[in-house]
Amino acid sequence: MTKLQNLVESYEKRSRNHGVKRNEKSYKQCLDFTHGELQRLLAMYSELPEEDMTARLIRDSIDHHIRRYHGYAIEGSIGSHYREVGVVEKDSIFEHIIPASSVRDMLIEGRLSINQALNTPTCLIKKSSDKKLTQSGLVKTSPDNWKFFRRYAVMNSEFVTFNGQSVSNLNEWTLEQHYKFFNITY
Repeated sequence: MTKLQNLVESYEKRSRNHGVKRNEKSYKQCLDFTHGELQRLLAMYSELPEEDMTARLIRDSIDHHIRRYHGYAIEGSIGSHYREVGVVEKDSIFEHIIPASSVRDMLIEGRLSINQALNTPTCLIKKSSDKKLTQSGLVKTSPDNWKFFRRYAVMNSEFVTFNGQSVSNLNEWTLEQHYKFFNITY
């Protein structure tokens, strides 16, 4: 038996969760870690002499951290910023209203701060509505990132905030209104 074989065959899977509970402390840790990683990655990206594979890998890492934060801290705490009226959580899709790749690119270009990127609007939508987005070619693109609900016009649905407040005029609800509603500082 080789040393490598012995090491692999004697490996026993261990739980790495160690009892981490979703709470204000874990959400704060997630925010602090993610913010630091995004600062580091943005600095690395800004120093690249060309758009090469290293740039692609850094963009992928930025995308990962934004999505991971949304999935853990947003979805795990409030479910999503918005919900399609009538959505059943067990039969829903957690959706980035502004496509995550656009959020990443706006962050890289300095159009959004880290805090803004980590708090761009998310929504729980029906699986049938997700199919409408797909059929309309709006899965990874949006006609308007400022008035972000315009992307959902193809759904012909109503939306509420996580706490049940109606979003009355979808065609006029702006990203700035979103940040004000959720007390997101710039």
